[in-house]
Amino acid sequence: MPEATRIVSLRAPTTSQALLGWTASQLKSATALFSVFGLIAIGSAAAAEPPAELVAAAQEEGSFTLYASVSEPQIETLLNAFEDKYGIRGEYLRLVSATLIQRFVTSYEAGGNEADLFLDSSPTAFEMHPELFAPLPAEELPNLAEWPKEWRGEREAVLQTSAMVVQYNTDLVDAADLPKSWMDILDPKWRGQISLTDPRVSNTYLGWLDAMERHHGPEFVERLGQQEITLVQSGAAGAQMVAAGSQALNFPAYPSFTVPLMEAGAPIGWQLMDDPQSTSQASIALVKDGPNPNAAKLFLDWALSDEAIEMMCKAFPLSTPGDLEGEFGCIALTDPEVVRFDVDEERRLELLKLLGVAAE
Repeated sequence: MPEATRIVSLRAPTTSQALLGWTASQLKSATALFSVFGLIAIGSAAAAEPPAELVAAAQEEGSFTLYASVSEPQIETLLNAFEDKYGIRGEYLRLVSATLIQRFVTSYEAGGNEADLFLDSSPTAFEMHPELFAPLPAEELPNLAEWPKEWRGEREAVLQTSAMVVQYNTDLVDAADLPKSWMDILDPKWRGQISLTDPRVSNTYLGWLDAMERHHGPEFVERLGQQEITLVQSGAAGAQMVAAGSQALNFPAYPSFTVPLMEAGAPIGWQLMDDPQSTSQASIALVKDGPNPNAAKLFLDWALSDEAIEMMCKAFPLSTPGDLEGEFGCIALTDPEVVRFDVDEERRLELLKLLGVAAE
């Protein structure tokens, strides 16, 4: 099995990543101010102190391995900050969710597991293979104990809730015309100007379509299909089209796809939508009988701390159950609704038919 990538240095988040939802020109101006005053440093939030015995045992192990499907910059930011704080090196393997699950399960069942923690944007592994994960020891871990109970299960805790948004070209869309709700995207003025992330490529995007139909009825999906949409294979590809001016709107997408383009000066922004506030989630779990259980526990608990949350939300456009109101700079969500990942085949075919897209 190839070795996971070793993280060797702590890299501070970029200033412009901290300024969520701003235009490229606003980001450029604010960057200078942040550079002068050093506001990109980790804020004043603190982590609840873990038991001294756990810290000592984790430092004795000295390292751990994380399997994850979230973006590499997010993984590296977390691991480097943790190493800076505790002197414990984190290694990682990053793959897309389906491949990551297959790799993990195959290695585990063959007796060759090297993972200590599992962080995935799909609940599939936790639902299909609960026996591979250790129960979460809330009685041992102070930040885990304080994590909202509705956002943690017996074996996994939801670390991030990523809002699904509309990306728009700031040269093509006036502020007054910007869609504010999902119903607004059905306005005939957007016909032929929309790229839609293909719901056939991911359970996440299919889950978004399912949420729209459940909230607004089958006519919503039918009318969306009549908007002369252009299907794209990923949210990142749709963001590129919007930035290039090929399309005025792209959705469902994530703010994290927008920020790098904004940093580069592209005319792109993003808009948080209501009715509903659709989100996907990334959950973290301890691997049962992992080689470094104490380091894994310490990392998991620290990742749920106010300190880690504030750092991550200043660096990336994220939302999290640990800061739903945006106190630490996270995207505030008043009524988040996690999309379903378990849309069955009959339902999938029904939704694709309503959209006017052939099943694959």
